[in-house]
Amino acid sequence: MGEIGVKELKATASAVIEEVEGGAAYVVTKRGRPAAVLLPIEDAEDLVLANADEYIRMRRAGRSAFASGRTTRLKDLD
Repeated sequence: MGEIGVKELKATASAVIEEVEGGAAYVVTKRGRPAAVLLPIEDAEDLVLANADEYIRMRRAGRSAFASGRTTRLKDLD
């Protein structure tokens, strides 16, 4: 993940957005400190979904089921 300062981003925004559309990601810094992240929309959607309350509940339930042995092995599904 690249790093870009706010001033540089202002001066090269169009080119940076093109790069991000192509898969690049940047940490935007303000006075040398991380302030934001630029991600391709697909990565941002994945990040939002991974932190959605419903998904978190499902993930916790799945981990709990696994820990207590209430899961089925893939080879037993056939």
